[in-house]
Amino acid sequence: MIEEYLKTSIICTIGPSSDSAETLGAMIAAGMNVARLNFSHGTKEYHTEVINRIRQISTSMELPVAILQDLQGPRLRIGEFKSGAVVNLKSGNQFVITTKPIPGSADMVSTDYAELPSLVNIGDLLLLNDGALELQVESITDTEVFARINVGGDLPARKGINIPNLSIDMGGITSKDLEDLEFGLSQQVDYVAVSFVQNQEDIVDVRNAISDLSPERSHTPIIAKLERPGAIRNLDSIIDASDGIMVARGDLGVEIGVEKVPSVQKNIIEVANSRGKFVVIATQMLESMIRSPRPTRAEASDVANAIFDGADAVMLSAETAAGAYPIESVKTVSDIVREAEIQEHEWGHFVENMSLSDSKLRALALSRAARELAETLNASAVAVFSRSGSTATLVSKTRPPVPIVAFTTENETYNRMALLRGVVPFVVPRAMNLEEITRSAEQVLLKSSNIKEGDKIVIIAGLPIEDMRSANIVLVYTLGENVKI
Repeated sequence: MIEEYLKTSIICTIGPSSDSAETLGAMIAAGMNVARLNFSHGTKEYHTEVINRIRQISTSMELPVAILQDLQGPRLRIGEFKSGAVVNLKSGNQFVITTKPIPGSADMVSTDYAELPSLVNIGDLLLLNDGALELQVESITDTEVFARINVGGDLPARKGINIPNLSIDMGGITSKDLEDLEFGLSQQVDYVAVSFVQNQEDIVDVRNAISDLSPERSHTPIIAKLERPGAIRNLDSIIDASDGIMVARGDLGVEIGVEKVPSVQKNIIEVANSRGKFVVIATQMLESMIRSPRPTRAEASDVANAIFDGADAVMLSAETAAGAYPIESVKTVSDIVREAEIQEHEWGHFVENMSLSDSKLRALALSRAARELAETLNASAVAVFSRSGSTATLVSKTRPPVPIVAFTTENETYNRMALLRGVVPFVVPRAMNLEEITRSAEQVLLKSSNIKEGDKIVIIAGLPIEDMRSANIVLVYTLGENVKI
């Protein structure tokens, strides 16, 4: 039922713990709206199988699920370990990072960044796995960095290397990203996330690459992941160039200091909302549930406060990709989100004023008018007819007090709108006049919600209907009127 949908979207990273058909189906039923595929890991064959599996299950359950391709980006990383996916580093031991392509162990691991030995100095700190492990450089050769383990622990393969207070310009989109992007576009992914964005040119480069690789997919929305200090300095221009923003707090906390993350997160959410862009909060939302069936109280507060601050979506990472309790993690975050949304009227922060480009001002005005009409007339829903989903995005950002029911003729738009806050999408046949679209809305609402004949809905559409124009009209319709328009 429409009334039972959560407004906040839930993004889940798919991995060994969650890639089976049974687990994916249970996660979708528990509230997963978006499946994130991390292209730092996995083969193309693996990702193909997972994408096909998600599409099949989503179709059979008649629930939309968007697929988010997360590009690896230009990051310092360690390589693989020969004895499995994880090694344990003991505090006080020596550990070597080499540029030679060797199988890793608890004593040595490779990196594909050949310039690492020339970048670091004796005494520098190297932070691994989002800062969970700390090494200190003791000596350097042309190909090796010898370090002492100050803080040990488990180290999975392919994790990142952070060097505090060192700014490294590794460029934008990499050759691996381009190869992965071409594959993702061929698989019709719904969103592309760009890692380690530092400026708007990084987003423009990916957008141009999409147009070159697959012109028919040039409309694919791009999410900028904010993980470096440069991204915070260039926040406004990055948000303007992107379709959405992800606050990736793991690397961001290592780079700018964990004490700064809360205030930076709040500022990013506010700026993104003021620009009409959706915003995702990611990393360590329910970190303890990787090994525990229950979260900490602090984690519950973290998820709720992200919603109170105005986030459109929250994301689970290792909790669902590699954790012991992927289904329980989705159920838990759903419960926290549901309770937070009940209290949102009291504690939530809503950005009323949005600054948008001239091309979007008409859609914004219509969206605001729809919200005001819904409030004033006590309407039961806002119905949006949208071919691309752009109008539904703006209606979502105005935060109407009733469900947003989005109708589209396009299957890819249907899946993509699963990420939009408060939006419940449906696919309907193409209509040729206003009477047909009101009839479509009426049939869906009477069947899929508690809305009944005599209730009012606010409709946003584009005239003439047969031309599938951008939204240019708002009207109030009473279900059951049976009046030709």
